[in-house]
Amino acid sequence: MVLFLAAPFFSTAQEVHQDVQERAAAEVLEVVSEEEQEITGTDATRIVQTVRIKFTSGSREGEFDTITNEVVTLAPGDKIFVNRIVDISGAETITYADFERRPTLVAVTLLFVIILLALSRWQAVRALLSLLGSIAAILFLLVPALLAGYDPAFTTVAVSAVVLAFVLFGTHGFNPITTIAFGGVFGAVLVTGVIAYVSVTFMRLTGFSNDASVYLNFATNGQLDLAGLLLGSIIIGILGVLDDVSITQAAVVQELKLANPALKAKELYERALKVGRAHIGSLVNTLALAYTGVSLPLILLYAKTDNNIWQILNQEVIAVELIRIIIGSIGLILAVPLTTAVAAWYYNDRIVLEGDGHGHSHGHTHTH
Repeated sequence: MVLFLAAPFFSTAQEVHQDVQERAAAEVLEVVSEEEQEITGTDATRIVQTVRIKFTSGSREGEFDTITNEVVTLAPGDKIFVNRIVDISGAETITYADFERRPTLVAVTLLFVIILLALSRWQAVRALLSLLGSIAAILFLLVPALLAGYDPAFTTVAVSAVVLAFVLFGTHGFNPITTIAFGGVFGAVLVTGVIAYVSVTFMRLTGFSNDASVYLNFATNGQLDLAGLLLGSIIIGILGVLDDVSITQAAVVQELKLANPALKAKELYERALKVGRAHIGSLVNTLALAYTGVSLPLILLYAKTDNNIWQILNQEVIAVELIRIIIGSIGLILAVPLTTAVAAWYYNDRIVLEGDGHGHSHGHTHTH
């Protein structure tokens, strides 16, 4: 990855007529002027500032300059990044590039970790480690495989198994409940993957529903299957919620068996499924609201258009989000009966003892 990112800089150095570009950190010292201007061709306005800055990194570190900014409203003391471009004639152009967000990001992350550790303690440590393992699987297995041109659908399903292993076994340990949950969830992932493949194929979704896909297509010279990447993103997007529902269903079956050792597979399945049905409703709402929240700006944009609602729903940018919600919900629904069935089969002839919180069971029955 380092070599891949560094390659453009090496090639740039070899081009005589290429502008020299540098991204440097800077601090806003003073807002020299600020005015409201109309955006040409629209009724909207923007705030244009002239700010004095001090470079805090790069080749001009410690020096001062003045730039024009119209992206975000800046104030003295703000930490920013600027692009510094020097053309072949020596003329220098400095423009606002981005705001320094990392300190806030680190602070919020630390707050999350502190709250998690305070409430869950050792379980939180395992959860964080499993989360890091899941992210590593995506970054170091899925991403390189997709960039190398491997089939997105097959690759995503395979990496999903690794992610699920980190999430389930890393968080909950190696025991019958997590093993049952893994089997149920992975079965749901396989079925959901097939449904997603058929849906994406028949709807002729191209994967070009957002700017990132377009840029990625150019960056890879059109070598990636963006429709396949869309399929993979649908599968990855539901893994976290499937973990929740599967562990819950396996634990419900175990508790039912503990409460009444006489229950057999059929009764265990039917009783646990009643709990699962209630769980499904809340999780489907959670998934739908999560996707809707991410797509809220898009929804507002289309709400301002005069297009017919059926025409709007048919556009790929909207259809993609809808299919994510629908297929994700299908995966959730399927995970409940699949996990429950595996758990009911496993605990059919086993006795669960009090205190077997991690699913320790015994392969015999008591005769009265």
